Amino acid sequence: EIFRSLAGFSLGQADNIRRAMSKKKHAVIDSERLAFIHGDPVRRIPGALARGIPEDVANSIYDEILDFASYAFNKAHAVSYAIVVYRTAYMKCHWPREYMAALLTSVLDNSAKVAEYIAECRDMGIRLLPPDVNESAADFTVSGEDIRFGLVAIKGIGWGFIEALMRQRAEGGPFRTLDEFCRRMQGKDFNRRAVESLIRAGAFDSLGFKRHALLSAVGQIIDSVAQETKKNISGQMDLFGLGEEDDTVHTMPLPDVPEYSRRELMNMERETTGLYLSGHPMDEYREQARRAGAVAIGAVLSDFAEGEPQQFRDNQEITLAGVVVGSKTRTTKNNSLMSYITLEDDTGSMELIAFQRALDQGGSYVQDAAALLVRGRISLRDEKEPQLMVDRILPLDELNIPGSSQAPAPLPETDSPASPDREDKPRTLFVRIPGREHPLFRRVELLLTMFPGEDRMVLYFEDSRKKAGARCLIHEALVAELTEKCGKENVVVK
Repeated sequence: EIFRSLAGFSLGQADNIRRAMSKKKHAVIDSERLAFIHGDPVRRIPGALARGIPEDVANSIYDEILDFASYAFNKAHAVSYAIVVYRTAYMKCHWPREYMAALLTSVLDNSAKVAEYIAECRDMGIRLLPPDVNESAADFTVSGEDIRFGLVAIKGIGWGFIEALMRQRAEGGPFRTLDEFCRRMQGKDFNRRAVESLIRAGAFDSLGFKRHALLSAVGQIIDSVAQETKKNISGQMDLFGLGEEDDTVHTMPLPDVPEYSRRELMNMERETTGLYLSGHPMDEYREQARRAGAVAIGAVLSDFAEGEPQQFRDNQEITLAGVVVGSKTRTTKNNSLMSYITLEDDTGSMELIAFQRALDQGGSYVQDAAALLVRGRISLRDEKEPQLMVDRILPLDELNIPGSSQAPAPLPETDSPASPDREDKPRTLFVRIPGREHPLFRRVELLLTMFPGEDRMVLYFEDSRKKAGARCLIHEALVAELTEKCGKENVVVK
């Protein structure tokens, strides 16, 4: 109303300022000062001066608006927040496990929040234990020094089934085999889908059986138990077992099959709970990602979620490392390709947008569960979460980062002057570009951030005939990219 009444903004133009204030976009608010005071003929805004308000008064009013936009609460709201903050801080300090278990339970329908709080637990030194048929309750609960995953978070399992499981456990003690579990759980809420979900989530791991073996036998076990139940209902009883109490656990032999790979087990957990529980696919690449300068996805998302970001900004170039959890490709109006890729690390997930140029170079690496290192610019649009406009896609499987546990990938044998010698001796990468002000110089700088290392690089600037030194990892992918950008005759490894 101040913008409309004093400076002549339209309702829509004033609402844009209100939206910028709610998102703490100080750059937008600062830029509107001139229009507020002196007007903007292009947008038909007369301005405060034209409406008879002295310039010093108008500036003073705008200063108050800026102060208010920095962070504004009404008093009742501020007091309420203070009480909640005090109580939650007290609980987190003195009862951290109970507090985090309650917090996780409160966001069960939001996988992104659950992942964020699990990362917080890890930072606090609290482990999240996988679900267990003999220990888990419906919600997240404290288990010793750790937190046990709640059964209600497993897909395909209803409240009736969970209540029956907990009742059986309380009355008959812990479950010892899958056969016994199925016998004791027979009832209207018992179904194969629920049992398979428990197996896939790792809820039977503590019994000492392989998930592969259990999944291979579960159908036969359930059919056998169903037949036994049917016989008992129809009055058929074992003559020799009549009247006897048998405490023996009858176990159907399980097939001797190799266990699933660690990656397959983790994928099962994600399918059934929305989360990786026994680890994360990025665990084996964590050191490589760190050395490549990758930032945590959760850090980017939380920075922008707070309003005025402190660490990141729109259009900032960053490197991310994660696994592909989804992608879709479509054709643009220009008949070129673009892909929407969802990349996830153990702190969160972000949508990437890759156009034809990036896809030509690294599109073949974009596959489900593939571990990638990507470089691009942060993009903020409307009310959406930050996205990344991708410039470069590299596979973490093949990228040799100095200090990582992976052996260096051998470079191909070729007579090209851009191919490094294969002898075990120091090498230097020579690159010739037009000059420091040329766009190629910035491209080379970006490439070097993707290939950190201790190999020597020499840049030659044609305009000044001067040289500059740098450090990098002389990798096949780096040499190929430089050759494409600068020309074969301008890239040499000796």
